Amino acid sequence: MDIGKLLSIVRSIPKDKLKSDAGLKEVIRDLGRKSGKTFTDQELNSYVKQFRSMARTENVGSLMNKLAQKGVKPGDLNAIKNRFKK
Repeated sequence: MDIGKLLSIVRSIPKDKLKSDAGLKEVIRDLGRKSGKTFTDQELNSYVKQFRSMARTENVGSLMNKLAQKGVKPGDLNAIKNRFKK
């Protein structure tokens, strides 16, 4: 999946769904369907917990560093930064 498509999916998520656990589960379930995956309730609960933890402790810089450590190319990171500025 290219970065542009991924960012457009992320931008299409209503922010009010990110405020409740039920909304987060719905968003994660929808994203899974779009990528051809289905999640169990246990997996959904785990992802919600991870999201809540990251929302409290992470910032843009730390997330970009983690992406770089996972092998995302510098050019792709710059594209992500530029698209978030728009």
